[in-house]
Amino acid sequence: MKIKKIRAKNFSDALAQVKKELGSDAVILSSEDRKGTRPYVEVTAGVDYDIETGIASAPSRQLLPSVSGPDEYVEIRNELRNLKDYIEAMKDSGFELKLHGERKNLFNFLKERSIKDEYALNLVKRARDISDIETIMSDDLNIERQSRSQQCAHGSISSDHNREIKMLIGPTGSGKTTTLAKLASRAIREGKKVAFISIDTYKIGAAEQIRIYSRMIGIPLDIVSDRDGLRKSISRLSDRDVLLVDTTGQNPRDTKYIDKLKALYEMHLPLETQLLLSTSSDCEFLMDTYKYYNSLPIDYVAFTKTDEAVKLGSIYNLCSLYQKPVAYITTGQRVPGNIEFVDSRKLTNLILRTGSA
Repeated sequence: MKIKKIRAKNFSDALAQVKKELGSDAVILSSEDRKGTRPYVEVTAGVDYDIETGIASAPSRQLLPSVSGPDEYVEIRNELRNLKDYIEAMKDSGFELKLHGERKNLFNFLKERSIKDEYALNLVKRARDISDIETIMSDDLNIERQSRSQQCAHGSISSDHNREIKMLIGPTGSGKTTTLAKLASRAIREGKKVAFISIDTYKIGAAEQIRIYSRMIGIPLDIVSDRDGLRKSISRLSDRDVLLVDTTGQNPRDTKYIDKLKALYEMHLPLETQLLLSTSSDCEFLMDTYKYYNSLPIDYVAFTKTDEAVKLGSIYNLCSLYQKPVAYITTGQRVPGNIEFVDSRKLTNLILRTGSA
């Protein structure tokens, strides 16, 4: 068995380093928070070699002393086999191996709500009971929102006439076009002049959907095919208080798709970017695509289709990963309506009240 100590600024970083250096089969043997002027987390992890087939290999040979007879050899083989069984049991029990009593119950409670093991363990380490979990999660989700001056400084929103230009991005099926209609209806109720811009030129059906919403709500719609068209449209609609930009929904693993989005920012347009993530989608897929979306200047994340999700732990998982403020959640298909601008406490309550019966 290869054992290694890892030091990192937090548990998530330590876990990522363990996986990088020892592989996905590594087992967390212990972890400890080190205090001081520069606090850090120290994790001890181990990974075993294939004892049954690799006794003659260099790592396994280190475990075998010289033997004088077959009886001693058999005894050593049995000990090694027991060691392997123990290691496999550690893998099966995972993080739960080191948890006892109330902490183990809390860990299982969080797992039942689809919160990933590493995030659940990190929460349990900081909590005494379920009320602590609620407070800690709420603090974690309360990621500071940027002020308008901060956003204008890096070009996220327009500074002329306080005009807002919001562009929605996200995977196929995340509900971007329907969410745009919800946002448009809300802005109109606030007395603002609104327009749609669509740069979704790949799917005729999607373009037709936003045309229907445009006619239903009674606001202008520009359909553009490239970034120059987007710039001209923004200039042409200068009398509008709010511009809502629709984009193509594609698999973010498609690097060409991400590159096309990146090209929009190269013109330094005053865009506020909202990444929409569907809570009914596979969380592992959404977390895997983080490395692609993270290359874009995202201002906010928003979670859609919460009414279709059995569990909402993915919200905490993705907030922990993206470290972006949550703009809103959507709770159905109705337009107008079915959109909520929740605070971190309400979002935490939504996450914790879903799970196994």
